[in-house]
Parts: sequence; structure tokens; C-alpha cells
Amino acid sequence: MANQIIDISGNSNGTIEIDSLLIDKPNKQCMFEQVIAENAGKRQATLSTLTRGEVRGGGKKPRPQKHTGRAQMGSIRASNCVGGGNSFGPKPGRNYKLYLNDKAAAVGLKSSFTTNHENIFVLEDSKIAKPSATIFSKLLKKLNFYGKKVLLIANDNNNLLLSSRNVKNVTSKNWNQVSTRDVLNANYIIIENSAIVKIGKVINK
Repeated sequence: MANQIIDISGNSNGTIEIDSLLIDKPNKQCMFEQVIAENAGKRQATLSTLTRGEVRGGGKKPRPQKHTGRAQMGSIRASNCVGGGNSFGPKPGRNYKLYLNDKAAAVGLKSSFTTNHENIFVLEDSKIAKPSATIFSKLLKKLNFYGKKVLLIANDNNNLLLSSRNVKNVTSKNWNQVSTRDVLNANYIIIENSAIVKIGKVINK
């Protein structure tokens, strides 16, 4: 099935095959693992708890070491006391990243494009003189995409990326930044023609 080619004004200029981005049968497991890895990589790891040395108070030994008939105790801020420190709580700097091998990541990305294949529109390489949100908004309105979740994939086209940056519900990515999560999350995908070639070389090598 061929995908529609459009220009920056939203006019149709025929169809094109994007076989380099597709796979015969989508692999749900690869897509799942890729999305989990992407979500994990976005975690900031800023959780922090106080140890017994960081909580306030507890400087004085609460009772004698011996002859009280009770357990030895050096501080009322030990982890077994109310208001005490946390023994094994989280600290900033933990690495939550998960890693997939390149082949599995490529299969996951191709599977996501295949799953969303009917909603992919190929944009002719456009040379916008300067960033213009108005131009890109008119494109979306012409395609009846305005207000929908749209993923724009550009080929090192900074003016195009800047034109779409402030448009509602539009996610703008350069060709080497797009992820499986982005593709699956979009209602419609607009991808520059030359970006297809570059993505295809990476995921099919």
C-alpha cells in the first residue's frame, strides 16, 4: 500500500512506497520493550531519602549501654525508631536506563511504522525561508489534522522544526531522534521524503 505525498501547502502530489520503514509482521514484544526502555530513560532519578546521619536530632545516647535490661541503643534516629533515618532508601543518581540491542530496536521502530502505516503522509522536501507557525498550521488545517496528535519527522530542516514547535499537539523530531514511542503515540505522521531514506539506512543496515 502506497502512502500519499503532500507539499507544504497540503496539496496531494501522488503516492510513494515506504517499504524501507516497514516490516512484514509487526513484532509486539520488540515494540513493548522499546517503549519500556524509552520510558525508563526519561526518569530523572531525583528521589532522595535521609539516612540516620542526615535526620535532625539523636546526637545524645538515649540510655546507658548496660544494666537497663533493654537493647543497646546509640541514637533515637536509628532506622527502627519513629522519626529515624531510612536504611536503604533511594538516593539521586540511580541509573534507570534499560538497553536493547540495535537489531531489536530497529525491529521495534519498523513495527511501529507498520502499525501506523495508514496514517503516514510523506512531505516533499520543503525549503521554508524562515520559521512560520502559520504555514505549518495551514498545512494541518488543510489535512484536517489540526488539534490531533501529529508527529513531524524532518530531515535536518531546522526551519520546518521551528515552524511546528509551538503548534498544539504536534511533536517535532529530527530523523535521528524519532522513537517507537513517538510513532505509536501519534494519530498522524508527517515525514519528509529525504528523511525516509536516512531512517531506512539506519534500521536496515
